[in-house]
Amino acid sequence: MEKVTIDFEMISLDTTVKFSTNGECSKQRMIFKDIESSIHEITFIDNIIDYHKKGSMDMLFRFDINNITKGTYEIDNNTFVFDIITKKIENTGNRLVIKYELIQNGETVNKSKLIIKNSIAKEE
Repeated sequence: MEKVTIDFEMISLDTTVKFSTNGECSKQRMIFKDIESSIHEITFIDNIIDYHKKGSMDMLFRFDINNITKGTYEIDNNTFVFDIITKKIENTGNRLVIKYELIQNGETVNKSKLIIKNSIAKEE
């Protein structure tokens, strides 16, 4: 795995989270930590992307442009299950953009855009 600098941005209906950090990247996987030390792991399997965040909350989302998928969000011993409608996946190797909607009980509960850019980390 190659050492990279990650620029992360998650834009949702009511919040925007941005940070830069160091991580590791290969053609199949990207791993990095955020400012709260949660671990983000993104796995690329053909045209499907799994996004797993582990820390004070646990999140597992699967993005597939051709199918509605399931996602889970666990916090404080509560688990929330969503249907995920992936609207867009753009993966150029050093820039990943995913637009998606979370549906719960037939209602849209969130619309989000995830943008992750990576570049080779500079030697210190």
